[in-house]
Amino acid sequence: MSARKKIMDRRASDNKYLHKDFHLSMNILLKYIYENFGKLQLIEYLKQYSRAFYKPINEELKSGNIQVLKKYFTDIYEKEEWSVTIVSDDDFIKIEQDACPAISYIRKTGEQPCPYYIETYNTVYKTLCENTPFEYFLNDFNEETGGCKQEFRRKK
Repeated sequence: MSARKKIMDRRASDNKYLHKDFHLSMNILLKYIYENFGKLQLIEYLKQYSRAFYKPINEELKSGNIQVLKKYFTDIYEKEEWSVTIVSDDDFIKIEQDACPAISYIRKTGEQPCPYYIETYNTVYKTLCENTPFEYFLNDFNEETGGCKQEFRRKK
């Protein structure tokens, strides 16, 4: 008697996008860098990270098209299933959120965010805008929740 085989064909793209544990591991890394090397090295790491990870977006921003940022943030918050308000035109994008999905998840697991978690916004997005016609402003940030008001604006 022959055994029947069933073959299941699945791809990673078939799965729901989730990276909540990325937030935990990133937080562990940030705390390690801060506790062992200090705030300045933490900021240097985040600059290197931003230059590498956001290189394609940075290259597109150099052309002056801010809509690449709107698409990125709309997509990422949709995947995170996180409610934010995004307002934009050709010269700015404003993002407002009541809480940060990463900080919320970190706290939900009983962990504490790195003391300089704010730099995952401030340093990362300022670095993203390097050598582009745009600049980044973190206009408000709640250390407890990560609620914030962010703005990308065309330089004058």
